[in-house]
Amino acid sequence: MPIETQPLAQENSADDTDVTQPTMPSCVDVRGLEYGDVVQRENAAETSSRVSLRVVSLFSGAGGLDLGLERAGHRVVQLCENWEPAKRVLRERFPKVPLADDVRTLNPTSDYDLLAAGFPCVDLSHAGKQRGIFGPNSGLVKEVFRIAAQTRPRWILIENVTNLLRLGRGAGISYILDSLRELGYSWAYRVLDSRFTGVPQRRRRVFILASLDGDPASVLLGDEEEPPKLDEATVQDASASGFYWTEGRRGVGLVEGAIPTLKGGSTLGLPSAPAIWQPTAPVGRKIVLPSIVHAERLQGFPDDWTAPAREDGEPDRRWKLVGNAVTVGVGEWIGHALSSETTRSGLPEQSAPLNRDRPWPDAAFGQGTTEWRFDATDRPRQHPMTALADIVADGATSPLSRRATAGFLSRVRESGIKLNPTLLLDLEQHETAMDDASKSWASSPAVRKRMQRTGSKDGSAEVALRRSLTARGARYRLQVGVVPGARWRSDIVFARARVVVDVRGCFWHACPEHGTQPKSNAGRWATKLADNRARDDRMVDDLTRHGWHVEVVWEHEDPDAAAERVFSIVSARRTQAVAS
Repeated sequence: MPIETQPLAQENSADDTDVTQPTMPSCVDVRGLEYGDVVQRENAAETSSRVSLRVVSLFSGAGGLDLGLERAGHRVVQLCENWEPAKRVLRERFPKVPLADDVRTLNPTSDYDLLAAGFPCVDLSHAGKQRGIFGPNSGLVKEVFRIAAQTRPRWILIENVTNLLRLGRGAGISYILDSLRELGYSWAYRVLDSRFTGVPQRRRRVFILASLDGDPASVLLGDEEEPPKLDEATVQDASASGFYWTEGRRGVGLVEGAIPTLKGGSTLGLPSAPAIWQPTAPVGRKIVLPSIVHAERLQGFPDDWTAPAREDGEPDRRWKLVGNAVTVGVGEWIGHALSSETTRSGLPEQSAPLNRDRPWPDAAFGQGTTEWRFDATDRPRQHPMTALADIVADGATSPLSRRATAGFLSRVRESGIKLNPTLLLDLEQHETAMDDASKSWASSPAVRKRMQRTGSKDGSAEVALRRSLTARGARYRLQVGVVPGARWRSDIVFARARVVVDVRGCFWHACPEHGTQPKSNAGRWATKLADNRARDDRMVDDLTRHGWHVEVVWEHEDPDAAAERVFSIVSARRTQAVAS
């Protein structure tokens, strides 16, 4: 049966609390979640007259956009998501909402008002292969238009990365807007930075709102404030700031009082968390990494929102879920704007005809063949931002490792990037502190000397393998970084065949056959070896995503047999490349 539209005041009944009002943590005021409370108090007098929209959500992920819309008083009546870890979260957090698993076959049967879709950014993001809007993943946006053509919702809301406006001279945004116009929708889009909702995360995303009979420009544009201007002194005085320690060749993305954009991490569940710099913390705690709960707070989720994604025997995919989510507060702001549809003044003075032959602006609107660019910031309102230091005040952060710190500093020095002098000093002190801490791992001076003699390259196993490969006529390169910006270098590289050989020592890389665990300082060694395995997994995952085959050769293997295996793989991939 069709679901009737209801005023907002009726949505928050006791029977619906588990769906429309998920339980919130008691310390909401320091976790970037206060935006909704502020708005609800401001609009309490007019709440009963607002409209509650029924929402069908596509590519629902962890439900960030959906949670935000429900906090604004709307109701999700259908979810669609095909990734099992995300489905576990949605079943737990939206237990009464039907969940479909294939957007390609979805045909909503209930009446609804808003079709929301944060479609995959894999083919558009700077971190992906940038195949564009017609790539196999991002190209699924066409299903939004198929469903809209069949069901004719009043509103459509689409979200994606800002590279949608840049890649291929804006081919992605052009395709989306043309598709909406062909369906008879007027549209508006705007780039929004999540910081305006109060979370300390610089996260700029483009939101496209379209309507059959409403005014999307009035909903999405206007009502803005200038973002604060920051200077070097402000950054130095911040209680906590974020940067990406995996960078360092082209920039570091240092953000005053906030972190740079959270990333999804790998499909293996390995995090890609930015580092947090705390200038006033003790040495050894100045450079730390946030936990997954911190990441949830930085996206506006309640603590452990994504915990249902965990499954025994599987990698933990929570980082990917959180990094790919829509910030909850942004969805809430759009939801409140949709509830009132208040017409804003000043659009003509701030707009000018849109010229698609020029770079796409950060905001625009159109109806039919009439299109206008709009002068807007990425912050509709400037709510007080929760201090980043408060987000991580529970002490659950972990210090950045000595190896990661050293690698970051090395890249910065090689590239010549000018780093904040205070941050540079704190990084150098942190590296020394982590090195001093690692010295206590060895059970005796003799053990430490033996550890120091173990080099990172040209080990006996690698030399033996190289000799055997050379005897077979193989030509290869050594210690090459094949993925731009990656912090690792591959031992043996066959560039034409896109094959890398990773030669691993049985002890340091925890060989499943011959790996051993020291009895002295067993706990620390277990952590160290687990970190080494995790790094190996990250490397393999990254290289595979970039089209490389990774062949692991353990030091206990016969070098001739291993060389024959590698030579066969290289020959086969070269033949395949020529044939294609």
